[in-house]
Amino acid sequence: MVKVGLTGGIGSGKTTVSDFLLEYGIPVYNSDSQGKILMHTNLELKNDIVNIFGESIYNNGILNTNLLSSIVFSDPEKIKQLNNLVHPKVAQDFNQWIGENNNKPILVKEAAILIESGAYLNMDKIILVVSKKSIRINRVSKRDNSDLDSIEKRINFQLTDDEKVKYADYIIENNSSLDDLKYEVIRVINEINKVN
Repeated sequence: MVKVGLTGGIGSGKTTVSDFLLEYGIPVYNSDSQGKILMHTNLELKNDIVNIFGESIYNNGILNTNLLSSIVFSDPEKIKQLNNLVHPKVAQDFNQWIGENNNKPILVKEAAILIESGAYLNMDKIILVVSKKSIRINRVSKRDNSDLDSIEKRINFQLTDDEKVKYADYIIENNSSLDDLKYEVIRVINEINKVN
């Protein structure tokens, strides 16, 4: 089994790549969405979050994601504290997921901050999705209805593509059509299969 890390900056198209991988029968673990689920369901994690961010961060047991985002994306120390709480829980959850899918030849872990969090160290191969900054900003503003300032803040909390390239085994460019992107995904899958 090959464990493949899939990463890229916000708006680069990681999730679209994941969707294509799923179409080809390759299981994908989405760290960001699983992290959000765990912040709602894992009691120990919820208590730790309340201890740092206060009671108002949950409203009737539901995480106030807008409030949390506004706090962490304006304070590097707070985002570090949050990541230090969430990442170990996601790592445990991912290991359990691997156990449930260990009959598959390729397993993919999608994570926006795969490299920054150190999770890349547990992967056999890394795929990096890159896209022009202007295209990424456009995608995120359409997807999240976010303003330019908040998108820029989120981009600045991540490593640049130039920094991430050093860790990547495969690079997928996502600046044109979905057909081109699909072709790139197939190319990378074929290369991974060849190596193994």
